[in-house]
Amino acid sequence: MSIHPLAVVSPEAKLGIGVKVGAFAIVEPDVELGDFCSVASGAVIKSGVTAGCHNEFGEHAVIGGAPQHASRPQTVGRLVIGDHNVFREYVTVHRALKVGMNTTVGDMNFVMASAHVGHDAEIGNSVIFANASLLGGHVVVEDRAFVSGAVAVHQFCRIGRLAMVGGHARVVQDVPPYMLIDGISGCVVGLNIVGLKRSGHSSAEIADLKAAYRIIYRRGLAWSDVLATLRAEFPEGPVTHVHTFLSQGSRGFAQERRGPPQSTLRLRVPEEDATPVIRSKAG
Repeated sequence: MSIHPLAVVSPEAKLGIGVKVGAFAIVEPDVELGDFCSVASGAVIKSGVTAGCHNEFGEHAVIGGAPQHASRPQTVGRLVIGDHNVFREYVTVHRALKVGMNTTVGDMNFVMASAHVGHDAEIGNSVIFANASLLGGHVVVEDRAFVSGAVAVHQFCRIGRLAMVGGHARVVQDVPPYMLIDGISGCVVGLNIVGLKRSGHSSAEIADLKAAYRIIYRRGLAWSDVLATLRAEFPEGPVTHVHTFLSQGSRGFAQERRGPPQSTLRLRVPEEDATPVIRSKAG
């Protein structure tokens, strides 16, 4: 164990073997840090945090802060962190709002500088959050999702497994698993094919997901028919997780970014008093 003489570590904190605490860092009472965690200079680990092994807390990160809620009770829940996570500079992660509840972060997640994880969030494993990404309260992010820089996720939204959300997107509805979200519109623009290949999904599994995508977004089926068709046509494989995900949720789901069929562009002729004419078709 290595604790800098200028660090402040409560005697009521429980630190595992090999823990390193840098200068001006603070570890409050009721904190448990597993073996080989590192707390960089100026970082603060607040009361109510339980973290596993090999976690890295960057400079000036604040881990376990009180929930940002207008009706916050005096006593709040906890923050539970798994193993091998990285929280870079100025990251903030808040505890759950109510006693007996947890904000949870799984294993091997990478949270880049200035990102925020709100109260009661549930983060899976191997998720990447780029700089300044923001998660509201009660947000769920499943395994291996990628949230790009400056993305804002509305409270109670879910981001599915292996989904990728483009930079600056405003996520106000659930993002289904394996989908790719455009950063400008916040709409679905296809499957995360690169992520699927890198994660080891077979060609047959990707083909099934493409077929499921067409059922969800292209056939124009009623929602109950979408779910029934997915269940009937794909009894196994990754589409079963898509069906489970779509069967839940309370905020609706991100829609596809497609223009209406045979839509047109109306361009104005530069001459004075000219009337608009159709120059070309879009889509």
